[in-house]
Amino acid sequence: GPDGVAERLARFYDPYDHAIDAAVAAAMRAGAPPAIVTVHSFTPAWRGVARPWQVGILWDRDDRLAGPLIAGLRADPAGFTVGDNQPYGGGLPGDTIDRHAMARGLPNALIEIRQDLIGDAAGAEEWAARFSALLGPLVARA
Repeated sequence: GPDGVAERLARFYDPYDHAIDAAVAAAMRAGAPPAIVTVHSFTPAWRGVARPWQVGILWDRDDRLAGPLIAGLRADPAGFTVGDNQPYGGGLPGDTIDRHAMARGLPNALIEIRQDLIGDAAGAEEWAARFSALLGPLVARA
């Protein structure tokens, strides 16, 4: 019921949202505007239809970070099928990217990784290493 929603918001979402806001504000005050990257996962199939992407990069109006990430993933020798605003659209009013990055004009991207690729430690570590290698130079440049 509604009480459960309010409790979950207070317990999980609000502290997360406030921590992001405080970290971004501190970085801005220090003269080091951050890039904001969020990581999510998606199911290999939706309503019985297999999804072709191994990974997707979601973005809204600012592709400073998303564009080079998509290009870097598509250039990977593994031959990934990379979603550009797939499997979901990137303009999500009220989400972390909208509230904390778009509102401040910060470079941003929302990463979606297919769940079967990160279901064990080896897969998670492989994707973490891949994104570390891709994001390091992009964030330094941004």
